[in-house]
Order: sequence, then C-alpha cells, then structure tokens
Amino acid sequence: MIEEQFEQAVAQLNESLNLAKVDNILKPVLMAGMKRGYIDAHLAVFAEVENINPEEQTAEWVDRAEKFATDNFVTLEKVAQKNASDLYAQIKSMLSEEYHEITHHNHDKIGQANVVMPYFNGWFLGAYYAYIALFTQMQSAQGTVSPTETQEIAKAASDRAEKEVEVERRKFNNRPIYRQSMLQEMLAAL
Repeated sequence: MIEEQFEQAVAQLNESLNLAKVDNILKPVLMAGMKRGYIDAHLAVFAEVENINPEEQTAEWVDRAEKFATDNFVTLEKVAQKNASDLYAQIKSMLSEEYHEITHHNHDKIGQANVVMPYFNGWFLGAYYAYIALFTQMQSAQGTVSPTETQEIAKAASDRAEKEVEVERRKFNNRPIYRQSMLQEMLAAL
C-alpha cells in the first residue's frame, strides 16, 4: 500500500513539474534522510560507548538517545542553510546530480529512484557529520585534537557512514518493513 502511495506521489509530482523547482522538491527528502542518518549514527555510537547490544536497548534508552540526536540536529540544519558552508555545497552538488539525471536520462520526469537517492545521500551526510562530531568529542576528551587527527577522524567518519548507508540500502531493497518505513519518511517529506 505505501509503495502504491509513493508511486502515486511521484506521478503527481510529474503532472505539474517545473524543472526549476526540482531542488525544492527533493531537498526535504534529502534533509529527512540526513536527519535519520544523524540519529542512527548517534544510536550506534552511544550503544558502543555504553556497551549495549540492540536487544538490550529499551524504548526509554532509544527515546533518550534519539532526543539528544534530534536536539543536536537543529545545529546541522542551520549549517545546511548557510551558503558558505561545506554542507550546503555538498547538498547542492547532490541535488544537481539528481537534476542532471532527471533532465538528461529521465526525459524531464522525476522517477522513484530520483526521490530515493537523495534520501540515502542525505542519510550518508547526516551519519558522516554525526560521526565527525562524536569521534571528535571522544578524541577531545583525551586531549587536544591535532590537524592530523582531524583528518583521520574525517576519514573514519566517511568510511563508517559509507559502510552504514550501504547496510541501509540493502535493508531498503531486501526487507519490506524497512522499505515501507523509509518510503513513509520520503512521502512525508514530499
């Protein structure tokens, strides 16, 4: 049912599609993915630091961790709006890729994949920036963070976010319950 709603929503977008507004249509989807990636990264790191297995995570623990992440995501959202920020440039680049895909390969129509990809691109960005913040905080607790360590943290954050987003994509492709949940988030953002 949710997949039919998603298909209909994408078809509806194309009925009155103004190509100049593609970024405005897809950016909320990317931001929803970014928020989910940011929260998921916090959950993963908190669980590791506290040595809590997934089956031991109570609803209260998850709610508390998600609230912390959500409260901190507000800052990342503000950075995403600043034209001079790296994050803003990364978002624009990702949205430009989708625009190119739509105009050069999809005959000026948004396909379902053009909605799904920004979600996962956003998921990666959210996880990446969360891991950088969390890894930096953990390193700072041991003393000052050198420029070399900053580069190592960025590399570790990127590697981990890439690995985790691939896991999320596999879940999306292979597990209907995950797919439905993610499609619901995408629909809510459209």
